[in-house]
Amino acid sequence: MATKRTRAARLPIAVALVALTFCTGSSAQTRSGGKSFLWRVQNGAKVLYLAGSVHALGADAYPLSAAYENAFAAAGTLVEEINLAEAEQLAAAPILLAKGLYMDGRTFEGAVSKDTATLVANRLKDTAIPPEMIRTMKPWLVMLMITVFEAQKAGLDASLGLDKYFFDKARTAGKALVALETAESQIDRFDKMPDSLQEQMLRSTLSELDLQRNGITAMINAWRTGDAPALEKMALSSFDGYRGAYASLIVERNHNWVPQIEACMARPQPCFVVVGAAHLVGPDGLLALLKQKGYKLEQQ
Repeated sequence: MATKRTRAARLPIAVALVALTFCTGSSAQTRSGGKSFLWRVQNGAKVLYLAGSVHALGADAYPLSAAYENAFAAAGTLVEEINLAEAEQLAAAPILLAKGLYMDGRTFEGAVSKDTATLVANRLKDTAIPPEMIRTMKPWLVMLMITVFEAQKAGLDASLGLDKYFFDKARTAGKALVALETAESQIDRFDKMPDSLQEQMLRSTLSELDLQRNGITAMINAWRTGDAPALEKMALSSFDGYRGAYASLIVERNHNWVPQIEACMARPQPCFVVVGAAHLVGPDGLLALLKQKGYKLEQQ
């Protein structure tokens, strides 16, 4: 039987897929006639497709609009944040124990303020997570774990996320697969943050969970109808007051990805690029960066 420490070590990859950039949910509702969260990016005769992913969805999010399926069918290569097969293999790897858990005698309670520890303890009362499970966890792992449990409570499933859906389709169809970064590098984004910043992000997450739950219908409507301004306001508001986290989790990664996305233009068939929806929007989003470089963008 797996120990609590082992079970904890298996959480980060699944959680990161849900919470690293943008987590929302799905609720049963009639699809409107709006656009999809998908853009056709063109440079002369060369084309690629850029989709904003929701990393965890409910089953009622499917079937997708025809725009997604048509773009995928036209593509020869699927480009995603990470190789999900690699993420599955890494989920049980010792490296997660080294990154997500303290190995030097420190504890979560010792790394954060008493006030933060109390807030977390109160939140855990509404989950199936025993307090002793987080004793050796770093604040970033506690934050992500609580987020994924809240997502599960809301009926969301990372196995139904847009990126997982197209990853499975690409493997079945034999399409080429390209990862913009490694699963380990995603975890490092959190682990390399100072403890003080990790605690700030944890507190921000705790304070916003109820608000996010109440606004889930509006968020999913924005994604389903391609309402980029509305989604920008909701998805990026969690970084208000936390510019360091925004720079590390969004801005730096976007700038790292742009050259790789541009390289797709050299391929004989279009690429279908799927990344977290929060990476597309805002002044530092991929849409803005590609437009600045002269690419023609057309929402589908």
